[in-house]
Amino acid sequence: MLYSKFYERWYSKRIKLANMTGEFFSFRPNRVYLALTVLLQGLSWWLSYYIFKHLTGDLLVLHYNVDFGIDWVGDQSLIFYFPIIGLLLLLLSVGLLFSFGPGRHFRIESHYLMAGVVLANTGMLTALVLVYLINFR
Repeated sequence: MLYSKFYERWYSKRIKLANMTGEFFSFRPNRVYLALTVLLQGLSWWLSYYIFKHLTGDLLVLHYNVDFGIDWVGDQSLIFYFPIIGLLLLLLSVGLLFSFGPGRHFRIESHYLMAGVVLANTGMLTALVLVYLINFR
């Protein structure tokens, strides 16, 4: 009896996940947001790797203030935090969309969460470009 209840719940969750995945990818703006996020993530990872490989010292200048000059210096592995945070935001927003389920507000929730992820990844890439300019120009 216990085995059949476990199997029933597992099968029900699997069907709900399959329906939600189909709903997520059938909504065209989600595919556009996801493609933009993958492109921005790829650029962020490439730029992080490029900065990491071309540093000559052990330290990386992470922030420059016009009034005080360099005010945040860290280890060169900190450069990978930018794309990791962007990837975690993507996973969090997709997880939230899947947990909300295909309700009547799915489309607007999807626009809010996925557009927010694209904007956050754009900000992360901009921060990486500025870190590159601070360290190499």
